[in-house]
Amino acid sequence: YYFPSKQEALYELFHTAYTWYVEHCRAVIADVDDDVVDQLAVAVRYLARYRLENVSVSTVLLRDTERLTGDNAVRVKELQREAREIMGDIVQAGIDSGKFRVSSAALATRAIHSICNSLSLWYRPTGDLTPDMIERDFTQYSMRILGIDPDESELDRLLALPVNQAGMLDFIADTN
Repeated sequence: YYFPSKQEALYELFHTAYTWYVEHCRAVIADVDDDVVDQLAVAVRYLARYRLENVSVSTVLLRDTERLTGDNAVRVKELQREAREIMGDIVQAGIDSGKFRVSSAALATRAIHSICNSLSLWYRPTGDLTPDMIERDFTQYSMRILGIDPDESELDRLLALPVNQAGMLDFIADTN
């Protein structure tokens, strides 16, 4: 690929990564029923998997946004908002239905994103924590943020929900 500048190359990485994530995250959520707890569980699990499988790209996405300028920066901020709203809309629907017991969908969503996004800063495949362990704990932490404390059987059920990975985690995966 040829890019006329580093700015354009960085923008293309951001644009591709965010549009890819948004498309696939929505598909994962569409595979489960309309229950907001189930939707949130698969959204959290998908985001955690995305960060675990794409550590290098995620690090760039999270650290280098401010390097974009002009229209590129505006477009990427819009894509970030769109990606954030996927989980935010689920959280708001859960608050509206009375299933989630928090007062601010925006703050709860940011807290959930923060724990998942931090994976690219510290996770390494050679470490002691496996992706399954992290996915389980992060799903539980996210539910607790929203005022739900699932017991082991409910957590097992949430972890058994489908998160279709076929062709989804191959963007620029560190494992490829």
